[in-house]
Amino acid sequence: MKRMATHIRRQRGVALIMAILIVALATILAISVATDGYMDQRRASTALAVDQAYEAAIGAEAYAALALEADQQNQSSAQVDSLDEPWAQPISFPFEDYGELHGQLEDLQGRFNLNNLVNLNGSINPEMLAQFTSLLERRQIDNRWAGIIADWIDADNNPNFPDGAEDTVYTLRTPPYLTANRPIMNTSELLSLVDAGNKPFGLDNYQKLEPYVAALPIDTPLNVCTAPGEVLDSLAPSIFPGEYSTDAGRANLADLRKAGCFPKVTDIRTAFQNKDKNFDAMMTKHGAYLVTVSKYFRANIFVTLGTTEIAMYSVLERTGNGQKVHVISRSIGSP
Repeated sequence: MKRMATHIRRQRGVALIMAILIVALATILAISVATDGYMDQRRASTALAVDQAYEAAIGAEAYAALALEADQQNQSSAQVDSLDEPWAQPISFPFEDYGELHGQLEDLQGRFNLNNLVNLNGSINPEMLAQFTSLLERRQIDNRWAGIIADWIDADNNPNFPDGAEDTVYTLRTPPYLTANRPIMNTSELLSLVDAGNKPFGLDNYQKLEPYVAALPIDTPLNVCTAPGEVLDSLAPSIFPGEYSTDAGRANLADLRKAGCFPKVTDIRTAFQNKDKNFDAMMTKHGAYLVTVSKYFRANIFVTLGTTEIAMYSVLERTGNGQKVHVISRSIGSP
């Protein structure tokens, strides 16, 4: 009897352990199913929020295009694109209680066009190279990068003297690659540059320079109404070493532009005439380089929906023949 009782107790113990294991396994399974369901729900809601944010950004892009079309149809501003006009004002739209949209149109022709460093035949443009060298100095960037960037764009494979870098430098990188030898498509290509000593252009230099440069078709003119002070001063540094780009000059420039286009092309030509040989050469060779109207703009759009945030940058082209504004490029996350 004693032996039987012991056996029964053992069986009960085993049954209890099995029951505990079954409950534990069922609990684990239930938690796993609930967690998977929750994660699927979160992924679906996040994907929906991203889609909604993207569609909102596309809507803002269309709104920006309409603003540019309306500006072109306004006869009073047909020949001037300045920062006091409606298209240049920031916009902000709330989405009830769970999000908002912010947008700003920017005139890309107010920036220095990197592709102007070369002529249409692919050779280096010395006047534009001199202006870009001055711009680099104003941004406290080693000016020898001007020749290196020109080498990246020009059509030949001969290093610019004394500072240049062609395939012989880039093929030594890990992994190796070749120079573009064509107009750049995006200013982020600057991050691919290295000097003859294999030193990269670097993110710090890029962040200092990016707000002042653009990647537009060769021979795209500069809009003096929207150009930053640093770009204006780089036109003729021997005359205006900091007329527009110093703290006081920058503040004065912003204040004067509240009333319209400033400076005007005639003001610049008069001030620079016969005083800066490089500027004279530039104006002689590129008579229409300074303008007051633009065709290339970028819509900077930022959308927040709950915890979802996206940034979209759309480059828009506005033609002068009555056609609609169309999108040249669109990027998500970075310009």
